Amino acid sequence: MHYPANGLRAMAGFMLAGLAALAHAKHMYQYTDAQGIIHFTDVKPPDNTPGVKSTLVRTDAQPLLRAREEGSDEDRTIVLVNDAGGPITVEIDVTDANNVRTVPEVLPARVVLPGRSETRALHIVATNPAAGFRYGYKYTYMPGDYRAVPDENARYALPFPADLKLRINQGFGGAFSHNEPQNRYAIDIGMPEGTPVLAARDGIVMTVDNDYYGNGLDMDKYGDRANNVRIVHSDGTMAVYAHLQLESARVQVGDRVHTGQVLALSGDTGYTNGPHLHFVVQRNANMTMLSVPIQLVGPDGRAFTPTEGVGVGAP
Repeated sequence: MHYPANGLRAMAGFMLAGLAALAHAKHMYQYTDAQGIIHFTDVKPPDNTPGVKSTLVRTDAQPLLRAREEGSDEDRTIVLVNDAGGPITVEIDVTDANNVRTVPEVLPARVVLPGRSETRALHIVATNPAAGFRYGYKYTYMPGDYRAVPDENARYALPFPADLKLRINQGFGGAFSHNEPQNRYAIDIGMPEGTPVLAARDGIVMTVDNDYYGNGLDMDKYGDRANNVRIVHSDGTMAVYAHLQLESARVQVGDRVHTGQVLALSGDTGYTNGPHLHFVVQRNANMTMLSVPIQLVGPDGRAFTPTEGVGVGAP
């Protein structure tokens, strides 16, 4: 007897406790052109387009990883599709298996999927199809390459324009929301909404969440996601810029970005008590997301450890 494989899944995803939005949403635009044709689109028309009506509609968030099955029931390959711009580490295993063999043989198996890739992660073959067989499969995943080693000499530019002077409202180990491993070395920079958020280090855009709205201090309501951009660096660490303004992202998944490039505009989305930028560098440490201590570089070119209550930026 054969039970078709099912992609049971437990996602270890964004890993930013305390960052979320009420809903995933997108603006839809309606306007009539010069020929009298009515248009409905999610692409914002030029600013000089007359009579544009904008509506915010709820949409579903998309997973970082998808599974596709190929072949017959008795000879099946599980293909994992990584839609992110950077690596994802996956652990895959079979469940309730009888009269089957697998490649790889030793399970669970850990696989690193490159950014924007498809990987044939698991091959399941019935040993004796005539005798009856069964199997299921499951996988867990987390952003980042678990083998990455942070560069201890890495330094980070200020993630906002050099002519601004802003305050670090919450530093390393902050009691409000920086008391868990994935955020312990995060900083919150008080920042007016609409301020350009700049890349603090070169990298590749791994993920962009751009369509969330709403904010507040209800963890159940706002505590899972927020508008953010995640950048993967050359050493495999990942910087997250969060609480961004709705639909303000200036980059797309897969883009290569350079220090000082505008990523988005600051906002006040998710679990917040006021407008600010949440900035953290993380690494996938053997399938556990950990934050990494960082040093910023000030306008004078000197590196310093960001400290709560300190003003940073222009003299």
